Amino acid sequence: MKRLILFFVLFLSGISSAQWTEQVSGVNTTLWSVSAVDDNVVWACGSGGKVLLTVNSGLTWTTVTSPNSSVDLYTIQGIDASSALVGGADASFTYAYKTIDGGATWTQTFIQADGFIDAIKMFNGFPGLYGLLGDPVGGRWTQFVSFDYGSTWDSTGFYKPATNTEAGWNNSFFAATPSFYSWYGTNNTKVVQAFANGTSLDLPTPGLPASYAIWGNDNSRLMTGGNIMLYSVDAGATWTNVNAIGTGDIAGIVGGASTWFYVRGNSVYKSINDGTTWGTDYTVGSGAYYHMSLSPRGRYIWAIRDNGGISRNELDFPLPVELASFAANVNNREVTLNWSTVAEIDNAGFDVERSVAVNGGEENWSKIGYVNGNGSTSEVTNYSFTDRGLSTGKYNYRLKQVDYNGNFKYYRLGSEVVIGVPEKFNLSQNYPNPFNPSTKINYDVPFDSRVELVVFDMTGKEIAKVVNELKTAGYYTVTFNSANLPSGVYFYKLIAGNHVETKKMTLVK
Repeated sequence: MKRLILFFVLFLSGISSAQWTEQVSGVNTTLWSVSAVDDNVVWACGSGGKVLLTVNSGLTWTTVTSPNSSVDLYTIQGIDASSALVGGADASFTYAYKTIDGGATWTQTFIQADGFIDAIKMFNGFPGLYGLLGDPVGGRWTQFVSFDYGSTWDSTGFYKPATNTEAGWNNSFFAATPSFYSWYGTNNTKVVQAFANGTSLDLPTPGLPASYAIWGNDNSRLMTGGNIMLYSVDAGATWTNVNAIGTGDIAGIVGGASTWFYVRGNSVYKSINDGTTWGTDYTVGSGAYYHMSLSPRGRYIWAIRDNGGISRNELDFPLPVELASFAANVNNREVTLNWSTVAEIDNAGFDVERSVAVNGGEENWSKIGYVNGNGSTSEVTNYSFTDRGLSTGKYNYRLKQVDYNGNFKYYRLGSEVVIGVPEKFNLSQNYPNPFNPSTKINYDVPFDSRVELVVFDMTGKEIAKVVNELKTAGYYTVTFNSANLPSGVYFYKLIAGNHVETKKMTLVK
């Protein structure tokens, strides 16, 4: 349901802390929703089918082609500089549209009679997974998911009954990460926590009939606001009034760590102690704020108004993770990565990713491991990860640091890692051992040689010739599959030049 925010405006020149600045949107119609993809790419939408895009942090805004100029657009979710999802409604239908070419063209991906899309949101940490929430139609809430970046939508398994008068609010939606659940606001003195299996919990919000906005600084600490602001430390099970200042209705909330921002009327308010105290952070001369968006793991907040105004704040949040060092050590075919942090806030952990070094081509990164973070600390923390069994070649490494809210940032190792050639022939013990049905065998070749790797049984009978070819110098791994062999003890022999080496392995079925 569309919010009609009540407010009282004092016509003043902008009053602010130094970080807030006004941007030129190029429109004077109501902007209802804003979505920051990163520090540079931001999408916004509004009345009359307006869609705006910036790719330079708001230095310039472009009004792109409208999906439908007869439809007011109330919620938007940016994907990247080329792609976005937007939802809107006219007197008869609600619609969702998608662009993949920077707003030059749009495709209608959803339509529903007598409905209203409240939010289209990304589930952070799960590529391609998006949720669509709408007001109840036919006695049930409109709940759809997409696994293809909003190209198609499916409601299978989602059924949440609703009363005839129950509704949500545009942009009042918060997706937890990395878990498959979310919260959304209603007009019925409750917020709803929805789960991936289709179940939900009604969480009463005493004193707050309409929860126009909701946000979590993590998956337990939430704030929801309307005529008052409530704070929860237990995922919404219980709430405390944090005595938000200002007049009118709270229309948007964002934050990080113990810092929270909300918009109310023509002002932005801020707390640095989880709502214990609040202060005015910025007041604009005209217009009422309707929504705000925080760039993921970035530096900026954008807040949009009913007169086309856009305000941007350069944050003074401490860095969630401050990396002090990142280095690699090579030992034969193993690479040990070592890194340290001097401070962390809500650090869930690090994905360790690797790519084969290429000249000029696109890098193909793959996740090879995960290291748990240390949450929040001001102490130096050291981390380590070992990548084993590498072949001769050049590799790149990077860390994907993820916080408890699913936001992430990449840290790349400064130089390529080179796995050279071994100094001598070597045959390693197979792993796993015992095995069923397959096992891996590593062997080293110090110079170009003809190599044979032969498997035979206890009687000396040859079972398989796993390798029989010329090999250049390097480290190698081969997989031996014993699907057609009985349990027992087997031997495998490396023959290369004058080098002969044999080891034993056990098959247990």
